[in-house]
Amino acid sequence: MTTTSRAAQGAAWCRTVPPDTRAVMRPRCRAALNAAVELHPVVVVCAPAGFGKTTLLAQWAPTAPATVAWASLDPFDDDPGRLLRAVGDAVARAHPATADDLVAAGRAMPRDPGVLLDTLRDVLGALGESAVVVLDDVHRISSAGARHAVAALVRTPGPRFVLAGRHVPDLALGPGRIEGAVADVGVRTLSLTVRETSLLVSAWGPAPSPGAVADLWRVTGGWPAAVRAAWGAGLLHRGHSQRPLRHEDVPIADYVREEVLGALSPELDGFVRRACVGRVVDPVLAEAVVPGGAALFEECVARGLLTSRDDGAGPVGAPSWHELLAVHVRATVHRTQPRTVQAVHQALARHLAGTDPAAAVRHAADGRAPALAAEVLAGRWPELLTRGQLVATERWCVTAGAGAGAQTASVVARAVRAQAAPEDGDAVAAAVVRVLRTTAPSPTGDGAAVRAEPDDIVLGYLSARAALYASDVPAAGIPGERCGPPSSIEHVVDALVDAAEGAAVRGWPVLALACRAEHALALARVGRIAQARSRARGVLTDGVALGWSRSPVTAAAHLAAGLVAYWCDEPAAARHELTAAIDSGGSRPGLVARAACVLLHVCLAEGDPAGVAGALAVLKGTRATDRGGSPPGVSRAYLEAVALVARGAARDALSLADPADGVFSSPAGSSWRSDVHRRVGDHEAGLAVLGPEEVDPSWHVADRVAVHAARALLQVDVAQAHRSLERALDEAAPDGLVRPLRDRAAALRPLLTGHLGRGSSHEPLVTRLLVAEHGAPEPRPSAWALTERERQVLACLPSRMTVEEIGASLFVSANTVKTHLRAVYRKLDVSTRRDAVHVAVRRGLL
Repeated sequence: MTTTSRAAQGAAWCRTVPPDTRAVMRPRCRAALNAAVELHPVVVVCAPAGFGKTTLLAQWAPTAPATVAWASLDPFDDDPGRLLRAVGDAVARAHPATADDLVAAGRAMPRDPGVLLDTLRDVLGALGESAVVVLDDVHRISSAGARHAVAALVRTPGPRFVLAGRHVPDLALGPGRIEGAVADVGVRTLSLTVRETSLLVSAWGPAPSPGAVADLWRVTGGWPAAVRAAWGAGLLHRGHSQRPLRHEDVPIADYVREEVLGALSPELDGFVRRACVGRVVDPVLAEAVVPGGAALFEECVARGLLTSRDDGAGPVGAPSWHELLAVHVRATVHRTQPRTVQAVHQALARHLAGTDPAAAVRHAADGRAPALAAEVLAGRWPELLTRGQLVATERWCVTAGAGAGAQTASVVARAVRAQAAPEDGDAVAAAVVRVLRTTAPSPTGDGAAVRAEPDDIVLGYLSARAALYASDVPAAGIPGERCGPPSSIEHVVDALVDAAEGAAVRGWPVLALACRAEHALALARVGRIAQARSRARGVLTDGVALGWSRSPVTAAAHLAAGLVAYWCDEPAAARHELTAAIDSGGSRPGLVARAACVLLHVCLAEGDPAGVAGALAVLKGTRATDRGGSPPGVSRAYLEAVALVARGAARDALSLADPADGVFSSPAGSSWRSDVHRRVGDHEAGLAVLGPEEVDPSWHVADRVAVHAARALLQVDVAQAHRSLERALDEAAPDGLVRPLRDRAAALRPLLTGHLGRGSSHEPLVTRLLVAEHGAPEPRPSAWALTERERQVLACLPSRMTVEEIGASLFVSANTVKTHLRAVYRKLDVSTRRDAVHVAVRRGLL
């Protein structure tokens, strides 16, 4: 053992704890330790070998806020008597006035060790905060007697205790941690920073370049022993790295084997080796690798072998092995225990098959178990397809020599790889459907042929999903959507329920989640508003729990929730969900286009030009599906017509509304055309567009509300107008679906006010509409309206004036005129001066 004190700082200190001339001062660590000692009675300094624990304490002790009594323990100090004598000797050296009492107690100790313990506690209690006791290498304590002695000692009120070691034995410190009496200084604090790494290597040679230091720090993770090993091996030449370093380059394997693994118990040593091979970073996987692995995993965390992750590669705070340590442990095991490597990977493959099939296949391949890899791929390929991992996983199987064991998965993977645009999820889904439909059914014992159940589940899901985004899908109150004639899609709803149940039974949680997301959208499309809202919320909650939130898997649920919020006039919720659908549905162009189109109308209703521009940018960024450049599932002509109405060019918008286009002949399109006709004063044409007064009950409820409301505004007879309004209220009230009424609230206001006087069964809803319209904020100026200066520039365009002459006449520079011209061209949607004049004349601006 080694003992010393602050009182013997001169030659005595140097003889007992010789300073390391190659060490660098770490004010950061000293400040952290000093703050911990001042605030907490017990401070635990715990880290694996080579992190400079003793060096830090030696640098801190001379400047500590109190006199330090230091005892460095050795294996013989595991005896409680010898341990207490070591501590008593250290205290006596630090505080000579206590020596007589401690010597007398030491003489009585062979008969009663408790005498020295009690005396130590009395002496230290009397010294109070003027005493700090450092027990270095406390990990050498293992016997129950020694642990009991230290545990009793650190509970002495008044003095401070610093316990340093590779791990801290069971000293019953849990209650103290809860009370805030125990502080920890661990690997995160003791690891060198980039600057400290630079100072350390500069102490041994020429100052290294910043790039060399960063490379060295990246590989070593600030582990001081590793930094010394890398420098001593000449991996950096005169401060400059010869090439980017790898973890394998640092010659620290022997140190890891002798100082890190060698200091562990045989049971913990075996676990660390297996866990590093399998990259195990959670207790559940630890239990799969070794029986009792969860407890061993927690012990590794307590010893500092794993640290909290903060590198952005995983959840913040999640445990992660020190990479350099793990690399060298893996290399050692691969070299000396190849069968252990295979056993670990195979055990992990079996354990992960249900939750992470892609990782399971990789582990099976690494474990040289091709049959196991093929088994996982064959049984989990639908889940892998949904996760977007099928192609990469199938390649792993082929690499492992297991490609022939999962024929359907291989066929589907080849079909996905063959796509010209593999990032287009809709095109990939269509290719998979074609492959599955052409796959020969399997013969049964009675001669019949049936398709494998996994194939049927995937086929049912993808076919139903495609039906929701088809060009002939029935209208569902989505403005601007390409749709077909009225029909029922209840079979799609049922198919998605069956697929979700089948996937859940088979243990495919992500596929089941995807089926439920599409089911929520299907419910929204058929008008089951309350059910759609509830199902979408459930999917999004489960998506967070499964780690698939805001992903293509849950994008349909975001769209469903956004549609419901839009119809129910909840603009903030609609914006949030529709934006999430756009962000997470990048591989689903049909879904993204519909979400952006609805978001466009939300922003128009809110008077938000910036939001309108953003939605239009999304629509323009989606891949066109026809020669006209329309986004998938959305009409380009409709978008242009909406933009014209926003600019005040309603008649020009009507010229684009082709009744032969399903977008304009759908219920939503017809009610929109009717409103535009009303704006230009052609009520007769507006009524003609709406058709018969009795609407088709198969229409979506949002469409029925819109048509009734539009008709109410066009009726000449007041009684008929109120009847149409009451019908709209009847349809809107059950689910609070009021957006079609809010869109027309300003025009409906006189009719709504009169409706209250006539009597209505929906007075609360009418009152809500009147109050909402009365309290609505003034819309922001349209992004398409010309400013005063832009109108002045426009007035000069029919002349032969040059840009410079226009600027002189308006007393502005030529560059300012060019800026106004660009704005005029953009707002009029033209690119030349002649076209600007032509459009301005047609719109009455000139």
